[in-house]
Amino acid sequence: MADKNEKDNSHLDIYLDRYELYQNNIVTTYYEGFQNAATQKRYEKINNVLAEGYLYKIMTELPDVDFQELSRENKTLLKRLVKGITSEVGRALVGVAFLQLTIKSIAPEQSIRLHKGTTRRGSFSWVDGISMRTIDSTYSTPFLREQGLLNVNKFGVFMTRSLAENYPYSKLYKAEMRGPFTEWIDLVDAIEEERMPAKLGLYYLMAQLKNKSDDFNRMAEEVVALAKEFKYKEFDCISGFMKSFFSETEYSARAFEIVIHGFMQAISESNMLGDLELVPISQMRSANKKHRNIGDVELKDGKVIVEAWDAKYGKPYLRDELEELRDKILTSPGVKVAGFIVDGEVDRRKDIVKRVEEIAFETGVEIQLLSFDEWLAYQTKHIAQTELDRISERWLLAVVESFVQRRPEIAPIDEPCEAWVQDLIKQLNAKKV
Repeated sequence: MADKNEKDNSHLDIYLDRYELYQNNIVTTYYEGFQNAATQKRYEKINNVLAEGYLYKIMTELPDVDFQELSRENKTLLKRLVKGITSEVGRALVGVAFLQLTIKSIAPEQSIRLHKGTTRRGSFSWVDGISMRTIDSTYSTPFLREQGLLNVNKFGVFMTRSLAENYPYSKLYKAEMRGPFTEWIDLVDAIEEERMPAKLGLYYLMAQLKNKSDDFNRMAEEVVALAKEFKYKEFDCISGFMKSFFSETEYSARAFEIVIHGFMQAISESNMLGDLELVPISQMRSANKKHRNIGDVELKDGKVIVEAWDAKYGKPYLRDELEELRDKILTSPGVKVAGFIVDGEVDRRKDIVKRVEEIAFETGVEIQLLSFDEWLAYQTKHIAQTELDRISERWLLAVVESFVQRRPEIAPIDEPCEAWVQDLIKQLNAKKV
């Protein structure tokens, strides 16, 4: 065994037709080219086994699995991997790890470092590689989402482009990663070097994700009950609660979006939108331009967006945003009202006011720049106080149920919400005192 203080000389040599990975005094060669016959056979086997319900079978067997043969080091590694999931990062890496354990448990001879393989011309491929992206989007991600184990992008974990570089997965993989990268690569090494039994590792990772999900479900029950029992349901009390929540919780910008969308859910449930329909909230970090969104909150008349609001947490000066809004409006005929909602006071210096007037004149659209309180007043100006209090009750429940992912149609929130739910529980309990 090498001395711990000895320099790590791991490196990857790249040639025109091959990659040579030097790691732990072992050289492994990966040839570039079309899948060979043996790889095609393995790929077919993996797909067939998964199509027959392999992951569902693993799930049913889970309660009877004995993890004593899984080393403490491997258990710790898998736990650290799962703990690396936050509201912002980690899901894609855990999803890939789940996929790799699955592949290796079905076909032990398949390298899980090689994530690309094809017989089609024009696409990068390793001779011994398989299309992990295809397997994931067809089997792994749908299973994880359906079972509530990991809320990853519905199109698969490889939507994270940093996972798609043309290099074998190793500690030398240099794409910029956020999340438990070290744990993931340590896991890949442990599996490839046969220090972790793949199937037992898959059972254990599934158990960790399920336990996390069970904990989340318990929190969900608690926070929904607290919301339904909440005594201070006057509109001003609920709006104050919301401001306190999105200002103090983690990733406030996303929480701000969901609070605003939750308010419009309450308005919709109160039958106050007339013929208009609230559009479901977009996933976190979706590019508005790419997804043709004008704002975080959109109301449509048939298929036409007529009102749109974009939440801007911590950004009172909106000069650049106004130009982006103008571009969106010009490509979205039918919009009548559009604007921004800021958590604090809006910066209304002269250049901003002038540009708002210019865009409104050019497009014929009512442009509004409002603080959170101003936006609430704008939306409720024709609503009686007694009705407002009923709306506030629906608003609290809409926000809570959105965060605990019980409104998948109108609030398809894919990112983990544990931290937000914990903060909601904490603040709702504090109000009980």
